[in-house]
Amino acid sequence: MAKPWVNGPKELLGHATEHINRANDFDRRIAFISIDNSIELSIKTFLSLPKRTRKQEGPSRKELQEAENSFPTYLDLIEKYGQDKLSSINLDDIEWYHRLRNQLYHNGNGLTVDKSKVEAYFEIGKILFESLFDDKLLPHQDLTYTTSLGIFMEKWSIFEKGLRAKLPPKDGPAYYWKRNFLNSIDEKLVPVFNEIMNFRNEITHGDYFPSIEEFDQINNKINYLSKHIGLHD
Repeated sequence: MAKPWVNGPKELLGHATEHINRANDFDRRIAFISIDNSIELSIKTFLSLPKRTRKQEGPSRKELQEAENSFPTYLDLIEKYGQDKLSSINLDDIEWYHRLRNQLYHNGNGLTVDKSKVEAYFEIGKILFESLFDDKLLPHQDLTYTTSLGIFMEKWSIFEKGLRAKLPPKDGPAYYWKRNFLNSIDEKLVPVFNEIMNFRNEITHGDYFPSIEEFDQINNKINYLSKHIGLHD
């Protein structure tokens, strides 16, 4: 049975899907804002859940009150109390996209957002939702990616999820946990992993605009890693 507290974030992502598929500047802005609202609601909901539901310690009432109306403070709290749920999530990405959302919200008439950025943020919101609540979107709420960035983000998320399932008990920060595991299989995997991580960070923040050929090359490197850790033949 679906948990009632997941409905809000889930419906907001589904609402975003409807607008993304309409393929115009206005609907992409609405979709982007809806994704951001879903992410904010996911974080607030998770932090506000009772301890027996969350199955771990959470913020005090005072901490939640101090975070009210401060999105960066909520990110600090989820980093403090939900770290084990964030191994595939970069909170810097969320903070960067949230700033972009604020620009769209306050100056929306003169700004547009590229579809690839909307798809990337959707994937981030989807992975955060799934990680925090151990739940999945319904088929009609999910999105089929059509941009190179969206396809890459989904492919990398699938790899990260498969990698996480194979990791030993956590030992240290997420990056070193993953790196040490890859190194234990074959030290040649580590520089490939680092290259993909750097590529992801650069394109997610809009500092780098790779060609289709570059996306193909990096996707092949994800396939290379997947094969060597036994995710597929």
